[in-house]
Amino acid sequence: MESNKECSICGCKEIGKGKLSAIMEPASKPAYKTFFTGGASLVEADICTMCGHILCLRVTKPEKFK
Repeated sequence: MESNKECSICGCKEIGKGKLSAIMEPASKPAYKTFFTGGASLVEADICTMCGHILCLRVTKPEKFK
């Protein structure tokens, strides 16, 4: 949990981390070329533990999108 974040919906300061069951790939490359060659990135989220609001989504490997 990160103590420096606060939910904009309910004000809760207990923020958890989660992983979205999805793969983010660059739109400019065919999916079969990125997924099997390691060009994809997992999606992570910061989630309010009180109301479930998703504060932030980010990919784990942003360099793959350059």
